[in-house]
Formats: sequence, structure tokens, C-alpha cells
Amino acid sequence: MQLLVDGLQMLSALLFCSFIYHAMVFQDVKYEKLKKTYHAFIGFIGIYFLIMFIFPHFVRVSFEFFVITRLIIYLIAILFYYHLGKGLKIVFFRYLFIGTTFLFVSGILALWDSITNASIYTGFHYLCYGYFFENICFIGAFIYKYFIVDKEKQEVEHRYEVQLFTTKIEMQQQTMEYIGKEIHDNIGQKLTLASLYTQQLGHENKAPNITDNIYNISALINESLDEMRELSKSLTDNSIEKNNIYKLIENESERVRKLNSYKVKFISNNKNIDLNYQSKAVLTRIVQEFFQNSIKHADCQNLTLVLTTVKNSVELVLVDDGKGFDKDKTYSNGIGLRNMKKRTEMLNGEFKLESKLAIGTKITVTIPF
Repeated sequence: MQLLVDGLQMLSALLFCSFIYHAMVFQDVKYEKLKKTYHAFIGFIGIYFLIMFIFPHFVRVSFEFFVITRLIIYLIAILFYYHLGKGLKIVFFRYLFIGTTFLFVSGILALWDSITNASIYTGFHYLCYGYFFENICFIGAFIYKYFIVDKEKQEVEHRYEVQLFTTKIEMQQQTMEYIGKEIHDNIGQKLTLASLYTQQLGHENKAPNITDNIYNISALINESLDEMRELSKSLTDNSIEKNNIYKLIENESERVRKLNSYKVKFISNNKNIDLNYQSKAVLTRIVQEFFQNSIKHADCQNLTLVLTTVKNSVELVLVDDGKGFDKDKTYSNGIGLRNMKKRTEMLNGEFKLESKLAIGTKITVTIPF
């Protein structure tokens, strides 16, 4: 019976050490540096069981062998305990550290009880107490790991997606600026030279018909130059960064008004809303997508935009009086609508779509400051 208890104690020590080691590696791979210590512990327990099977009487009665083997276990286990203590900034390790502390204290008390009484296993009840409290801590560790750490991982993944989204916006802006500068500096210069050459030919050539054709070519080149300069300016001029969200939406609304086919009404309770670049970019793109969809598909006459600040968030409501659509069918197939929703969620915002046939469509976007 004593050998059975002794074997169970050694086996439980091995399983406990294995659990601690793999839990540490699972949290951070850097703890694989303890692999040699872990294998040394396994080797020691293997040798112990070998001696126990070959010399059972010696193991059962030798008090010195009992004390020395327990001290070796404590010395090896202290290495794991030390690294757990260094990683207490990790909440998961705090639970493990408290659990191992209970077990260490109970083991020391058990060994001290055996030494003072000069008898093997007299402190067994201390170990029972230690394992009981250690198991409570480990249950807390598992609850934390599976219910809180997973949530933290989701938040980290979300932050990564937001960073990726921000980087994508910045890259798009840099690409547009590069294209704008290339158009202005390269193609623009060539068109300007072509225009000068045609004008020179017009002055030198005396044939009326040819001169008229040359001036027509020059006029077309100049018109292309004007359009190209406007395009270059729109690409290189970072209006999103320079203007606030009210001004950006007003500019988009004015562009649609100039078509003289739609009535655009834009209302805001705050003309000085201060948003970061990402939020302004998202809201501006959503407004552009809304105008484009309403003009192309809705067959509407009136477009209404309402921008308001509500507590710690900004709310943008977009409404048209068009023919509406079946939300379940169109939303799943509409790339533009899905992009609106995805952009909003990237900023921890809320996207709400309402549409009724023959009545119109309403989109509500709420983004936190």
C-alpha cells in the first residue's frame, strides 16, 4: 500500500509538471527553453519507478531515499515556478502561480512533517489540501482562458483588421497622388508642347483649310489639358484630410445638385464635427456610394442627408424617395452595400439598411468618436 501511494505521488508530480510546462508553451513558445528541464524531470521519474520495481523494500523503508527524491523534485519544479513568477503580467499565469504556490507550500509542510516525525508519508494530508486548492485555481485558469482570452484574441484580430483597413486607405491615397503627379508632370507637359507646336504651325501655314484644322486640333488639346488638370487636382488634393466631415458631405451634395436632376437636402446639427481621417474617409465613401446607387438604380427625385452628433458618436442618415428594393435579395448581391457595411464595422460602427418598394431607401450609419 505504501508503494502504491508513493507511485501515485510520483505520477501526479509528473502529470502536474507536464501540465505546467505545456500550459506555459501554449501561452508563449519562448518557454520551450524549459524543454530540457522537463525531459530531465521525466527521466528522473522513470528512474525512480525503475528503482521502485527492482528494490521495492528499499524504497518502502529508506527514509533518506524518500527525502532526497522529494528534494530533487522540488528543485526541478522551482525552475518552472520561477518562470511562472516572471510572467505574472499574464493573467493566465497568475492562476497557475497561485495553484502551484498552494502545492509547493503543502509539499514542504508534508516533507517537514515526515522529517520531524522521522517517518515516511506522515504529511500526506497536507498534500491533499494542496491538491484541492490547486485544482480550484486551475479551474479558474481554464475559465479565464476559454471565456476571456478568446474574446481578447477577437479584439486583437479586429484591431489588426482596422490597421489593415487604415493602411489600405493610406495606400490608395498615395497611389492617387502618384497618378495625379504623373499626369500633371509627364502627360501634361507633352500635351502642352503639342498644343504649342500646333499653334506655331497655324501661324506659319497660309492655307485656310489646313489652318482651321490645326486650330481645331489645338482646341481639342487645350480642352484635354483643362480636363486633365482637373483630374490631376482631384487626385493630388487630399480634401478628406483638409476638410471636416460637414464640408466633405456638402461638397458631394453640391456635385449632385449641379446635375439639375435631383433635389439634395443636407442637414446637420453641428458643422464642426471633429473626426479622424479614417472616419471621414469612410463616411465620405458611403455618401458617394449612396449617391451613385440612388442615381443609377433608385429612379428618385429627392435625396436627404442628416448628420448629427449623438452622445459619443456621429450618426449619418441617408434617404432617397426612389422605387426601393427587396432588401434580402439585393443586399446579398450588392457589392456597394456590403462595402458600406464592412467599412462601418471596421470602425466599430453600426450599419442599418431599410428599404420599401415604391417608397424608398434609408441608410443609417453610426460611428463612435
